[in-house]
Amino acid sequence: MLKVIHGENQVASRKKLVEFIEQAKQQHKEVLSLSAEKLDRAKLESALLSESLFGHEKLLVIEGLYSLPKSKKKDEFIELISSASIETILWDKKLLTKTDFKKLPTNLENFEFKITPKMWSFLDTLSTNPKAKTSMMKLFKESVEGDGAEFVFLMIARQIRILIQVKENKPPKVAPFMLSKLSRQAKEFSLKKLLDLHQQLYLIDQKQKQSTGLLNLEGELDLFLFNM
Repeated sequence: MLKVIHGENQVASRKKLVEFIEQAKQQHKEVLSLSAEKLDRAKLESALLSESLFGHEKLLVIEGLYSLPKSKKKDEFIELISSASIETILWDKKLLTKTDFKKLPTNLENFEFKITPKMWSFLDTLSTNPKAKTSMMKLFKESVEGDGAEFVFLMIARQIRILIQVKENKPPKVAPFMLSKLSRQAKEFSLKKLLDLHQQLYLIDQKQKQSTGLLNLEGELDLFLFNM
């Protein structure tokens, strides 16, 4: 059976992947995790053998296959995986398209983790303007309830990094309408302010990892946004 776990909400997709790996371990299966970037045909063919060296069932996890650039090798990998008989999970940070699924078995299990429209709305409200504070804080609470504080943190950090790129005239490759929206948002911040916000997020991350803060992650972000 093939399972595909994909989408930009990497916190949720990783959680689902870990859940399947833990289930496999409880069933005494051998779990083999491979990075698509470091994969070659011989290594994949060996991994797809139905039993491990010790005779146990296997779970094969392959990360980032669809994030690889188009190539004959990538197509070969997909063909091999599609015809395999062992339990396989493909995990990818990008959202797969209908075209991506065409070369995969029709009986696969599809686990899709999109970024919600509410999250995008929240990111659009990030601003130093006091008038935007109420809306920003409301959408922040709703986003945490829907997607969790960890993912909200990652998306705030991502948005700040993108705005820094825009201020430095090194914008990301996005659609023109998106770049126009990012440019308007970036005008609400000075480059110094954005760099300071980025540093604050780094310190929040360190405190959470080292368990040295008095607040949980949601509390830290609430204070961060309030003081923005």
